[in-house]
Amino acid sequence: MIAVFGLLFAFFIARQLKPRGAPPAGKPAVRTDPGAVVETTGGHTTRVNGTREDVSVAYDKQFTYEDGSSKLQGATVVFDERNGGRTFTITGKEGHVAKGTTQMALDGAVKMVGSDGMIVLTEHATYADADAVVRAPGPVDVTRGRMHSTGTGMTWDKTADVLTILDQAVVHIAAENPADGPSDVTSGTAIFARRNKYLRFERAVHMLRSGTVIEAETAILFLSEDEKRIDTVELHDRARITASKVTAGGLQAMSGSQMNLKYAADGESLQHALVAGDASIQIAGEPGKPGRQIVATTIDIALAPDGNTPTALLGRENVQLTFPPEPGVAGRTIKAATLDAKGEPGKGLTRALFAGAVQYRERGTDIDRAVNSGTLDVGLKPGLSTIDDAKFAQAVKFEEGKMAAQAANAHYDPEKGTLALTGREPGMMVPHVVTEQIAVDAVTIDVTLAGPKLKAAGNVRSTLKPASKKPGAPANDVKMPAMLKQDQDVLVVGDSMDYDGTISKGTYTGAARLIQAETSVKGDSIVIDNKAGNLGAAGNVVTMTVLAPKDSTDATGKKKDRAASMATAKDFKYDDASRRMIYTTDAHMSGPEGDMTAARIELFLKPSGDELDRAEAYENVVLREQSRETKGSKLIYTTANEIYVVTGAPVRILDQCQRETIGRTLTFNKGADSIVVDGNAQIRTQTKGGNGNCSS
Repeated sequence: MIAVFGLLFAFFIARQLKPRGAPPAGKPAVRTDPGAVVETTGGHTTRVNGTREDVSVAYDKQFTYEDGSSKLQGATVVFDERNGGRTFTITGKEGHVAKGTTQMALDGAVKMVGSDGMIVLTEHATYADADAVVRAPGPVDVTRGRMHSTGTGMTWDKTADVLTILDQAVVHIAAENPADGPSDVTSGTAIFARRNKYLRFERAVHMLRSGTVIEAETAILFLSEDEKRIDTVELHDRARITASKVTAGGLQAMSGSQMNLKYAADGESLQHALVAGDASIQIAGEPGKPGRQIVATTIDIALAPDGNTPTALLGRENVQLTFPPEPGVAGRTIKAATLDAKGEPGKGLTRALFAGAVQYRERGTDIDRAVNSGTLDVGLKPGLSTIDDAKFAQAVKFEEGKMAAQAANAHYDPEKGTLALTGREPGMMVPHVVTEQIAVDAVTIDVTLAGPKLKAAGNVRSTLKPASKKPGAPANDVKMPAMLKQDQDVLVVGDSMDYDGTISKGTYTGAARLIQAETSVKGDSIVIDNKAGNLGAAGNVVTMTVLAPKDSTDATGKKKDRAASMATAKDFKYDDASRRMIYTTDAHMSGPEGDMTAARIELFLKPSGDELDRAEAYENVVLREQSRETKGSKLIYTTANEIYVVTGAPVRILDQCQRETIGRTLTFNKGADSIVVDGNAQIRTQTKGGNGNCSS
């Protein structure tokens, strides 16, 4: 058995030591890229940052070349955010990596997909590990949720998570509620800062959303926390917003250098806008009518829930509100330093307060009005259709044509065409109105601009102006009563005044008084008609008149003094056409011609109006002159021959000796100092002094 085992072992050793034949030849590998020195099928590379994978690259094939560069087929690059919240995967048909670099280029159907649903499509892209930025030079297509964007050129900053479309950006954002309509944006550049939740558009930005066009050089859209809605928008450089469908009183357009927009929770309805730098807003008018414009350096506006109707507005510096002219309606502008306007939903702005160097202008076919003041409180009709009323305060100055008014306060009603002046302040103690015909000061003055017509109350003081005769001076049709001087102002005062400029007629009541030089008229009321040149007074009338004497010089050639006459009565009228002064009811006149009482006294003036032609008296006539008293029922005195004619039933004459003469008619020649009774009896008057001695 041992021998057999040894034999078999020797045979096994011999077999093992026997020379072997050559192995069969294998088939050589077929290379996909002959230029590659190394070709790898299927692989995966991972870069580890700390304890986390930061970037991983997978490929179907990898080709390595002599220069150290490599090419990947079917490349897939996966990026993880540092906080692990998202991943981004980029795929492409080919990937290229240069020797000694960490930069990869992807070509052919490049696609970047984020774990949050963002998809970027392009044909070429590069990734540089040095700055962690993906770049795509050609056309790109970006989709995420309701947003779809296209453009030319793209960068994606992995670290900041910011995607930028570099040129010809077009962005479409579908509305969360289809009824709201989409938002479409075109711009030179579009930036999506996903981590900070904003979109930034630059260069000729044009956005259409909810029927509104938004334009600017730069627009930044800040998204809600869930990134589903627009929360606020910032517009920079030549910002403008225009709405296509707006009801009257709604916000039609806005423009300015800078603009901040705040949207409601739905992301569609604008709730607040701040416009700075040459700010302007346009409020829509009624259909077919122009809108209203508000401009200022800065405008802050709040809107109703409808996102269109202004409910509050603040304007600062160089404010101007413009109501364009319409058929039959004058255009209006209001300028001021500041504007504070309030309103309510459904009505729009209903009240506006302007302050600081206020300038109100109203111009139309037949209207040219201007008002300056410190403040202006304006009532506005719904839809900002027109001004309801205007309350001016602080050094108010109103001008229209040849009329000017000043007051501490003025309430203007454009629809009625009225102006109420009140108040007092330093430099303006009472309201003041002046026209080419009259100047008025009073505690209150109500003006109807058509005319104008004036109603004044409280210490009224007015000055009636004569017609100007100066060359080049504005003409008026004022006609002073001929009993007054034609080239001097007339002062009229009273407790109240009602003046109608259309007929140049004024009525003064309450301790009324007219004064011109030495001439005056007092009464409970005075009426002066400067069209007809008539004058009247009623109630406790007292007049003081100065008429030229018959002869202007005496026997020595010396100029005679003008003598004043005073008269009283219940009523007084001066009729310019007949040059007649009429005193009625308890008339009494005292002057150089004597003292006379009667129920009615009439003075007829010569055409010049400053010289007596004749005087007449009626009923219960009593004439006292040269120590005589004459009583009758009618008296006529003619200045040409200085003759008094008294008639009555009978006429009674009582001389200084208490002798009484009775007759039907008395004729007294003042120049001859003689009296004729009943045409035949003649008495030589006695003029001895008051010693009581009489002689026949």
